[in-house]
Amino acid sequence: MKEIKTLSVIDGKSLLGLDVEPPKFIIAGLMPVGLHILSGSAKIGKSWLSLWLCQQVSTGGKVWEFETRKCGTLYLALEDTIDRLHFRLSHITDDGSEQSYFATEADNLSGSLIPQLETFMAAYPDTGLVVVDTLQRVRGAVNDKNAYANDYDEIGRIKSFADRFKIAVLLIHHVRKMPDSDPFNMVSGSVGIIGAVDSMYVLEKDKRTANKATLHVTGRDIEDMQLLLEFDRDMTVWRFVSYLSGEPAADTLTPVLVKFLSSKKTFSGTATELLDSLKGIDSSVSCSPNSLTRLLKEHALILEKQHHICMGFTRTKSARLVSLSMGDDDDKNIYRGAEGIPSSTAGDDTLKTGVHR
Repeated sequence: MKEIKTLSVIDGKSLLGLDVEPPKFIIAGLMPVGLHILSGSAKIGKSWLSLWLCQQVSTGGKVWEFETRKCGTLYLALEDTIDRLHFRLSHITDDGSEQSYFATEADNLSGSLIPQLETFMAAYPDTGLVVVDTLQRVRGAVNDKNAYANDYDEIGRIKSFADRFKIAVLLIHHVRKMPDSDPFNMVSGSVGIIGAVDSMYVLEKDKRTANKATLHVTGRDIEDMQLLLEFDRDMTVWRFVSYLSGEPAADTLTPVLVKFLSSKKTFSGTATELLDSLKGIDSSVSCSPNSLTRLLKEHALILEKQHHICMGFTRTKSARLVSLSMGDDDDKNIYRGAEGIPSSTAGDDTLKTGVHR
C-alpha cells in the first residue's frame, strides 16, 4: 500500500505570529515581485512600453505616477535584433543604463530557459525585473488536448523561478481577435495562463490608428485600475494622461509619519503605540492599528524612496512590533536581489547570444 504523505498544516494563531516581510514592489503600487503578463494587439506598442519600463527601473526613474525600486533588468527581445534594439533604445534615452541587460535569443521552456535564467541571476544578482518578449517564443510543444494543463504548467515554472529569486517577471503576450467586455478575457490562451500569473495588464485601443490607449490593471497584490495613456511619437514612450478608474486615495498618513520621524529618527513598538504617537501630532489621523500596519506595508517603497524611511515587522511572545528608521542613505533604495541564490541547478547554459548591456 502506498504511503500517504500527511498534510503540513499551521494554525491561525501561529500563522499570524510569523515574521513575514511585506510584499516587495519593483514599481510601487503597480508591479510587485512575482509573475505578470502584459497583453495587447499586435503592434500596439507593447515592446516600446516594456523597453521603457526596463529603462526606468534600471535607473530608478518614475513610471508615470509610480516610484520604482532601482535594480538591474533583463530584456529578452526574442522577436528583435540587436540593431533594432539599438534603434529603439536610442529613441527612448540618450544614456543607456549599466544595470540593463539585453539578449535576442534564449531557449524555450521545454529546453533550458529556466537554467539559463538561473545562470544569469547568479552572474547578475542585482536584477529585479526580467521581461520576456514574447511568451510565445519560449513556449514548448503545446498539447491542444489539454491546453489548460499545458498553460498552467509552463507559466507555473516561470512563476516558481520569479518567486525563488524574489524578482518580477513580465511576459509580453497577445490578445485574441474576438472582443470581450472584460479585457482580461481577451488574453490569448486558456484560463490556465490567467490563473497562474500574479498580475495582468492589458493595453487596449479603441482604434488602431489612435494615439491613446487604456492600460487595464488587475492583480493579487495591487488594486484594480485603468490608466489612460498617450503614445508620444517623438520620444516613442507612453505618457500618463489620467486615471479612468482606481485612482489611489490621497495619502494623508505619510506627511504625519515623516514629521514624527524627522525629530525622533527611529521608532520601535506596537502599531497601537505608533498610532497614538501620530495622533499626538495630527488628531485627524483616523485608522485602526491593523489598517495602519497595512498602509505602512503598501507605502513601503514610496517611504523608502522619497523619505529614506525603512521599516521592519517582528513578533514577540506578547506583541507584534513595528520598527521604523529615517536616514539619508540613498543606497537604501537599491534593490539588491535575493540572497542565497541557488547555483546547483544553474548548469552551464547561458543565453545564446550572450548578454548585452
